Amino acid sequence: MKLSFRILVPRYESEERFRELLDFLQKHRDAVDEIMLFTEYWHQGYNPLDWFGELCRIMKDRLTRLRASGFDNVGINMLATLGHFDEAWDWLPAVPFQGTVGRDGLTSKSTFCPNSEPFREYIARKYTLVAEAGPSFVWVDDDIRMFGLGSTDYACFCPTCIDIYNRKHGTSFSREQLVDVLNAPDGGETRDRWVRQNAESIERLLAHIEEAVHRVDDGIELGLMTVSLGISTYTGVDYAGWFSALKARRARPGGGFFDDAKPFGLVRKAHEINRQIAHYPEFVNDIQYELENFPFHRLSKSVRITIEECTAAIVSGCNGVAFDALRGELGSLEEYHELMDAIAAIRPRWAEIERIAGAYGTGGMYPALSHLHEARRTVDNGNWFDSLSVDNSLNFYTLSEIGFPLSMNAAEARGTILSENAAEGYTTEELREMLRGGVLMDGKSLEIVTARGLGEYCGAEIVRTYDNGVTEMLTDDPLNGDDAGEQRDVRFSMKKGVAYELKPTSGKTRVLSNLVSYTKDELGPVSTVFENEWGGRVAVQGYAPWQMIHSGFKRKQLLCIGDWLTDGHIPAYIDKTLRVVPFVKYAADERDWLILLLNASYDETGPFEVKLGYPQTAGKDIYELLQDGTSVKHQAGVAHMVEGQLPTLSVDNVGVWQSRIFYTK
Repeated sequence: MKLSFRILVPRYESEERFRELLDFLQKHRDAVDEIMLFTEYWHQGYNPLDWFGELCRIMKDRLTRLRASGFDNVGINMLATLGHFDEAWDWLPAVPFQGTVGRDGLTSKSTFCPNSEPFREYIARKYTLVAEAGPSFVWVDDDIRMFGLGSTDYACFCPTCIDIYNRKHGTSFSREQLVDVLNAPDGGETRDRWVRQNAESIERLLAHIEEAVHRVDDGIELGLMTVSLGISTYTGVDYAGWFSALKARRARPGGGFFDDAKPFGLVRKAHEINRQIAHYPEFVNDIQYELENFPFHRLSKSVRITIEECTAAIVSGCNGVAFDALRGELGSLEEYHELMDAIAAIRPRWAEIERIAGAYGTGGMYPALSHLHEARRTVDNGNWFDSLSVDNSLNFYTLSEIGFPLSMNAAEARGTILSENAAEGYTTEELREMLRGGVLMDGKSLEIVTARGLGEYCGAEIVRTYDNGVTEMLTDDPLNGDDAGEQRDVRFSMKKGVAYELKPTSGKTRVLSNLVSYTKDELGPVSTVFENEWGGRVAVQGYAPWQMIHSGFKRKQLLCIGDWLTDGHIPAYIDKTLRVVPFVKYAADERDWLILLLNASYDETGPFEVKLGYPQTAGKDIYELLQDGTSVKHQAGVAHMVEGQLPTLSVDNVGVWQSRIFYTK
């Protein structure tokens, strides 16, 4: 378990501030394993080399003195390679090389095209200066991407990049012609090629960086920060190629959660980092979570949420934390002692999570999102370039709010969740394989799957859609228990959405909900379950399955559906209407598990029970991992396992926005 701290330039640049920093870090030595110095205060890509060279001389001095003070593992975080976004261009020298160009022809004021030869010469020199400062490691930040760069949401359409495309594919597109084809319904091949070119551009840049650094010192470790797939897959997600090109074993999965005004963002970010980790190559073994409080106002994120956020991240696959939390301006560090003390106190617990479950898989159903989504998805509105989603707000993460267990690793998951147009990112054969297992899908997904010729394996077809004035009413199907007749109204007039009226296509199709109008007209089915000829189980939720699902009966219905889809082995089933998020980890042989129960509510939970979908652990004792890293026996196992019995965990209470961790051994 590694705890790292990222230090902004104003905090170490002057002698006075550096001494204050050093004194602060020494007081909290137990919370600090690694220190990295940022290279810029701004997010513009260009930093004149004479300025930068002077800063590198300062960094070399600071690294030397940090080592002399007992901090052996110290390095540099290159904040700006391509540049993150347009910032401070009125105050800094103009970008002297080719800037990124958007589809509209506008050039960024602050970010570079990665294929520009003058830029490549510049960036090699910049990384050389960093390497000559003597770091133990160098991090490449998450501006290594092709979207969200300055004024260009999607890059790069400069003459160099278009020429690369034309030469490789034997075309003669102008920028305008290329954009028209990318936006065309029949432009799928071009979109696939363009995304692949983006990924290759990043790979070439990373190989160039590796060569520059290791030409100085081949002992310097390199690390790469990646970007949430939930924001976009436009760059391509060739992690194997990228980490190999950089010769990097360090990774830092990214995602936005900057303050706790909306604390559930920590759960969404935990899922997004789990999704990135699932795509990392096996040789990446140092995975540090980015605790991000930018722009570092102490009251923006509470200590409690910070600790819970990091705990969820470690359970989600990280084995370290890179804290970007200390104020970077010229203010006092005094207000951060409480945070540092809390980190030191909790680190034994984090280390134990890693020791117990570091090699475990993540348990839950997989909310599908192909790493080739942007390359493959359908374009029917003349605009391939959708708005970026920067807050990890994928709609199916709402399921976590009702206690539905999720896993972002398809290979480790029990079944698949298809939402909106996610199915478009998969081949027909890949969708066919999903339908051989358990699949929870919405109406849009059924539409896509049916168009691929796979509708017969779903048990229902779409009759018509409604965008207002309809509710969902549960039937008397056994999966609904005693909730027949309960109604749910998501108010499409207030929240955008569509209800899909369904028609069963098999006598084996079961109807779980029907549509009813505001005037009490009984319409057709809107929720079905079906077992197909392959033994795959498919549930279609045609009535806003990811919105307003927080009532007790709807929560119970969705969990029962999940349990049915997994043949009675949903990884965690909480028996009470609570906003408790389960993060489940399990051993490869399913003989042990660990579960983090996060109460994502402002109410205490009171007592509840959790059924764990791992029958081979039914006879084992259950332990609780406490805040200080010690463990106590929580619950004795059943002496003799009964056939088909699942282990049940009894919990007396979880406090407001707190967590408890239980495991078997």
